[in-house]
Amino acid sequence: MSTDRSRAAGKVHATDARERDEERYRAAERAMWNHHGMEPTERWVEADAHRLRVRALEHGGGRPVLFVHGTPTAGGVFVPLVGQLSGVRAIVVDRPGCGLSAPLDFAGMTPERMRDVVESWMSLLIQAVSPGPVDVVGSSAGGLAALVLAARRPDLVRTLALLGAPAVDGMRLPPSMCIATFPPVARAVARHQVNERDLRRSFRSMGHGDLVRNGALSKADLEWRYALSRDTQTYAHEMTMLRLAATWRGPRPQWVASPEEIESLAAPSLWVAGENDPFATPERVRSWARHARDATVRVMTGSGHQPWLDHPAEIARLLEMWWSSLDAP
Repeated sequence: MSTDRSRAAGKVHATDARERDEERYRAAERAMWNHHGMEPTERWVEADAHRLRVRALEHGGGRPVLFVHGTPTAGGVFVPLVGQLSGVRAIVVDRPGCGLSAPLDFAGMTPERMRDVVESWMSLLIQAVSPGPVDVVGSSAGGLAALVLAARRPDLVRTLALLGAPAVDGMRLPPSMCIATFPPVARAVARHQVNERDLRRSFRSMGHGDLVRNGALSKADLEWRYALSRDTQTYAHEMTMLRLAATWRGPRPQWVASPEEIESLAAPSLWVAGENDPFATPERVRSWARHARDATVRVMTGSGHQPWLDHPAEIARLLEMWWSSLDAP
């Protein structure tokens, strides 16, 4: 994996008793990308106003597409999908505090300040990688970030694709995430090193039962997930964010996207709903999409919260066809 900045640039102070192991994480990440036939280039951008350093990996050539992941994970979750796309320059970001990106300072964080931070780092990243607007693909909490950017900076977003339920007012949290809003549970999750049993349980809770039964994820994909838990501060950071943005009852409304933000979208949007997504039913996703002026909804049968994990090639073709339809005269 090549890089255009020193690896030391990605170092941050550990926020948990378990120190991160950057080189071991990089090795697992590189093995996963290589398994899918890719070797990305690393890029860093700095949002000085918020003391943030954000990392992205780029692969391919063609239309620039920014991928923004959910929680608690990192950009590598999109690798199976990126490997199926053609004619795409994929910019796969680690959101702040995830993977190797620097963490957010949550002291005094408010919903409005969070939106300011999202706009800042995403705008800087897009302007660093493209002279014009880009296509944005978001999932879950990454879908919220994508919606915030598209609402605030329509000049930077050409199209918006939301894969699985984004964090919108009315989203539900599965029981495992509701429980994690309690501080003792959140601390235990942050300290715990994820194993195969944990992943199987997590996939089932996210509506990916077939994924578990079929063994669709490779060993390299699973090893990256273990490394994300073991060698980075992703889980510690995201559990802190979860406690801020949600209670055991579910997300706090001011911390997720509102109907008004969706109504302000100028870019065409694609909403891909997983039939088994525990965060929102396809009917709920349709109700959100009706607030957008140019929205398309597709329901993926047998899919969960991250539908590209169940059907990477099918989601890749769906995206390519949708982009092509918008490009046509």
